[in-house]
Amino acid sequence: MGLVGPEERILVTLFMQSAVNEGKAISVESLAKMINSEVDAVNRVVVTLASQGYVSLKGNLVFLTNKGLMRVLSRFS
Repeated sequence: MGLVGPEERILVTLFMQSAVNEGKAISVESLAKMINSEVDAVNRVVVTLASQGYVSLKGNLVFLTNKGLMRVLSRFS
């Protein structure tokens, strides 16, 4: 898989946690702990991913959109 940037780490982590809808969304704080990163840094990346349509951000909860899911799955094909 090679080197993975923060965006990819976040997307893959959301996928591995099955955070694919609002009912399974996880908090930005939990996500930061999972990838061993600072909450502020993760929040900045999540906001960018949301603006690109890869994740949905509802308050402090984040989950993959269909577009984000397709991006993650394309890594494995």
